[in-house]
This record gives sequence, structure tokens and C-alpha cells, in this order.
Amino acid sequence: MIVADASWVIALRDPKDAHHEVAADSNQKLGDEAAVLPAVTLAECLVGPAKLGLLDKAARDLRAAFEIHEADVDAPLRWASLRASTGLRLPGVIVLDAAIHREARGVATFDDRLASRAIDRGLVVIGLAQ
Repeated sequence: MIVADASWVIALRDPKDAHHEVAADSNQKLGDEAAVLPAVTLAECLVGPAKLGLLDKAARDLRAAFEIHEADVDAPLRWASLRASTGLRLPGVIVLDAAIHREARGVATFDDRLASRAIDRGLVVIGLAQ
């Protein structure tokens, strides 16, 4: 299983994104491997479609493509600890926490800082240096 961040999902879905080809290639290589999207990351991915009046369709499409990871009651405590120890902004912390908490194989991201912190924790990074 991999946990995706917004940069990777947006690149995957937008052919005009600079990272689209790499995201599409890495997505194809994942095959049947489960891809998880934290609920907060889902919200990040829906901002653009919301501005275009496409919120409902985009939400349906993303929910069909990804397993949505809902935060549990202890998640904010883990997020605070990870934010303090990694210096990541909260969206990256939430992706990293989901990967750790779900015992994922890795994260899919184009965020260098998130990638570095994921590698520090033994996770594979999908997206960068493909």
C-alpha cells in the first residue's frame, strides 16, 4: 500500500501539470497495489475542482480511485509529535502519519521535504527520481 499526497494526485489527474507524466507512469507501475488518500488530502485535492464547479464529480472520482483514510481520535496527537520532530507542514505530516499508522510501503509525492522524512522512516517514495 502507498499513501498519496496532494502533489502526486493533482499531477496524476491534470495532464497540464509539470509532473503528470511521472505521476501517470508511477501510478501504472503500482498496478493493483492499494492507494490510500488521507481525508484531509482529499480536501486539498478538491479545492481546484470546487473552484471550477466540479466538486461532486471530482469527489466521486477520487473516492473510486483511492481508499480514504479517516483520522482516528489519537491522530492529532501523532500529528503534533510528527510536526514537532520533522518540521513538515501539517498536510505532509498527515500523509506521513497515515503511511506510518497504516504500515504502508511508501508515499507518493513530489514534495522533497515529505519524501526526505518518509525515507528517514524507511518508506519508499513514489514520484521523485523516477
